[in-house]
Amino acid sequence: MKEEFKTFVKTKPELINYVNNGTMTWQRFYELWTLYGPDDKIWDNYLKKDSIVSDFSLSSIINTIKNIDMDSVKKGVTNIQKVIEIMQGFSTKDSVPKSGNTYEPRQLFKKFED
Repeated sequence: MKEEFKTFVKTKPELINYVNNGTMTWQRFYELWTLYGPDDKIWDNYLKKDSIVSDFSLSSIINTIKNIDMDSVKKGVTNIQKVIEIMQGFSTKDSVPKSGNTYEPRQLFKKFED
């Protein structure tokens, strides 16, 4: 009986997702299988495809691309470029000022009077 259930599960890999995300256990699936059998309508609840996967087609991708507002994309890219320029400005500045006055640290063992 267990081998038949294992064969059933191998033909229905969608059940693995329910066990992995914690919504069902193998014990519960086995109980359903022994009560209702492998051909019952109860399995339709667990074997139906996700709506996201079933809607994934070339026409839906094309419709999504058509609905993209290119002006908002352009504004977003421009804002990202400005942020990158600002960050580059921070990283390329010299840490020492370019004027003739350079800082020379005072020796630690000297006192103020020296």
